[in-house]
Amino acid sequence: MLDGNARGVPSGAKPAAMNTPWRVGEDVPWTVSWSGESAFDLQPSTDFPGFLDLMQIESPGVGVPRFGAMNISRHRRAMVQHLCHVCGRPTLKKDRYLFPAHSGGMVTMQNGSQRYGGNVPGVHLACARTAAQRCPHLSGHYGRPVPFPKDEGRLVQRTDVLPGLESLAAQLPKRSDIVFGCYRLFGEAFSHKVRSMVSARPD
Repeated sequence: MLDGNARGVPSGAKPAAMNTPWRVGEDVPWTVSWSGESAFDLQPSTDFPGFLDLMQIESPGVGVPRFGAMNISRHRRAMVQHLCHVCGRPTLKKDRYLFPAHSGGMVTMQNGSQRYGGNVPGVHLACARTAAQRCPHLSGHYGRPVPFPKDEGRLVQRTDVLPGLESLAAQLPKRSDIVFGCYRLFGEAFSHKVRSMVSARPD
């Protein structure tokens, strides 16, 4: 196991008890990382054959939520299995939504075109409404959820070191096949829709 202090957990800090005032799925999205989830490891990837997955211990509710980071293991599982970012339960195609104007970004393809890369799992409509009410950056017209497109796109692994993982990456073997995260690359139709939403969003 690798030292979780690489992600900013105070040295010597002990995980808090499960009687946290925070409620997973209500005040805290299911994929959010907690200060008690400070151990990491590597294992062969089942989602990206031939690669190694960076795994993070899962103890949601232990310690305090770290809203600026997602638990690596829960995030990857949610992206692959279409689990709700907010509550963690499976989403159905008819009840799966995104906030694309507030997450992810455009990815430049080899031919120069750009596609939307979504890095946050879809959510149920009810969970999306809860998130819009409780998350300040989702308030207003441009924080409205958008139905997940019929074309689900494809998952793309990220082997570059993601922001905030630099210290942890320094403890890992020097390899180019370690998956730090993933995103879903969508087709041109949905990418065009997201571009229009972003261009109309007030700064």
